[in-house]
Amino acid sequence: MYYNISFDIAAILVLTVIEVGMKTVLYTDTPGHKLVRRYVYSVIVSAVIDVITAYTICYGYMIPDTLNVLLNSLYQFSSIFCVAVAMRTILNYYPSASAKSVLINRILLYMLVAFASLNVFTGWMFRFENGVYIHGRIYYISYILSLAVVFHMLYVVITNRVDRPAAISRIIILFLFLPTIFTVIQMIVGNILLIAFGEAFSALIMLFALETPDYRKLMKTMKELEIAREEATIANRAKSDFLASMSHEIRTPINGILGMNTMILKDSGDPQVIEYAENIRIAGNGLLSIINDILDLSKIESGRMEIIPDNYDLFSIMNDCYQMNRMRATEKGLDLIFENDPDMPDGYFGDEVRIRQIMNNLISNGIKYTKEGSVRVKLGYAENHGMLEISVEDTGIGIKEEDMGNLFKSFSRLEESRNRHIEGTGLGLNITKQLVNMMQGTIDVKSQYGKGSVFTVRIPQKVTGKRRMRDFTARLKDNVNVSKDSKTTFRAPGRKVLVIDDVKMNVLVFKGLLRGTEITIDCAYSGAEGIEMTKKTRYDIIFMDHLMPEMDGVEAFHRIREDKDNINHDTPVVVLTANAIVGMRSSYMEEGFAEYISKPIEQRELLDVTEGLLGDTFSLPKDSVS
Repeated sequence: MYYNISFDIAAILVLTVIEVGMKTVLYTDTPGHKLVRRYVYSVIVSAVIDVITAYTICYGYMIPDTLNVLLNSLYQFSSIFCVAVAMRTILNYYPSASAKSVLINRILLYMLVAFASLNVFTGWMFRFENGVYIHGRIYYISYILSLAVVFHMLYVVITNRVDRPAAISRIIILFLFLPTIFTVIQMIVGNILLIAFGEAFSALIMLFALETPDYRKLMKTMKELEIAREEATIANRAKSDFLASMSHEIRTPINGILGMNTMILKDSGDPQVIEYAENIRIAGNGLLSIINDILDLSKIESGRMEIIPDNYDLFSIMNDCYQMNRMRATEKGLDLIFENDPDMPDGYFGDEVRIRQIMNNLISNGIKYTKEGSVRVKLGYAENHGMLEISVEDTGIGIKEEDMGNLFKSFSRLEESRNRHIEGTGLGLNITKQLVNMMQGTIDVKSQYGKGSVFTVRIPQKVTGKRRMRDFTARLKDNVNVSKDSKTTFRAPGRKVLVIDDVKMNVLVFKGLLRGTEITIDCAYSGAEGIEMTKKTRYDIIFMDHLMPEMDGVEAFHRIREDKDNINHDTPVVVLTANAIVGMRSSYMEEGFAEYISKPIEQRELLDVTEGLLGDTFSLPKDSVS
């Protein structure tokens, strides 16, 4: 019988080159490197014995049968040793493999050794008769057991792959499959010796993919990056926790300040006191704006900022932005001019809150950096592209060409020494750009240093309805008495609400904001006290603070809901919270709350929520607060 030994010779040469390289330029002092070298040695020895046995089989008539059996059995043992070293090499990369898996691997190897040993005396696998090589009855058992070892190791790799980078698992799977494929081909063809060649290929892959010095450096770098990623995740979580705490701790006192200030504005008839209170309102809203900017940046950076589209009127946004900025412009002696295409649509489908935020940020920025002249706001709609265009032009200090690259960076203020008197966090433009990007829009800047800047935003928005804008200035005069901060309210005599809050100042503010509605307001200063009150009196609405000592608002809410004997178990409950971070509204809604109001509480929002939950069961006309 003739055997083609060309592939064995090639394997020996390749493996010899690999061994020389591993001892010199590719040397690393690691357990994996030592195991791969041991695997290379074992395959070289096995391939050499395979070549020798190929010759003894071909010239069997010249060699005693017993010697041939011993030589071929030696090849069997060398092959089993190769498999054992290969398995040990793989297990080195998966230290988390279970003791059971290691035991199964050893049992399969011991079975291979046992069959090879028995064959010396029984000839069950192979034998020689008068120099002729003959397959025994269970010749293929050695191949089957070898494949069983391979597939078992494949199972170990797959079940433990989460412990290693995906690239390592793919390389080791390839390391397992190459010898297997060559073994199957040899079983089919018969007279071409391919197993050692497949093992040489797998050793080459293992060496250059996993055990070269460059690879070890790469693995070290990847491990360092993974540690850095985990540390960054922990730091980001800590930042989010800090922001949530800051939101609550700062908004709670602001709620008291702005709420009581609202009472002063409503009740005082002294022009001087009203002027002072108005200044407090402006300063308080400025502080609130800074907090909102920081929270918005956190939402964007964490990828949790959501764009929530709905139908809206553009005039309403323009009116809000005009009212919010006109006083600041007047105080600086600036002209705040709003212009628009009268024929542009008024109704759109998009995120009204974010459109208002973008427009307000650009106007506020223009006023901030303009000492004299004007801030001109222009709006138009490109119907052919479906783009809402917002342009804000100022006659301010302008921007140097070399500073353009830093314009939209977080916490950045250009020409710090010159603009140190300018208030703000330096987040407005950064947030604006990111919001525009989230809505698939664009923002362009043109500026001439010392003469002013023009910011132009284009955002895709769908038109709803056929109503036209008309001229903004003319509509503003028609709607001069219409304002979201109007002191008008509704009246609902005979209705009862319960407010539960551990801060007495917040309760006073709440009662003051609903004064004039003729609603009876009961108060509780803890969750437990609130629950007891709900058992005795039927309320139309319960307003519940979230963070309270001993029992928080969420727990108190569920206790009321789950107690079917409580006469208020189905009463709508509105959560009052200083936690204004992203996702809180949906989180409270999932808990079962009827509505969510963030602190500081806006009077208009509180009135709208209260009126909406009371429904149309009263018909008294709206009137001024008495």
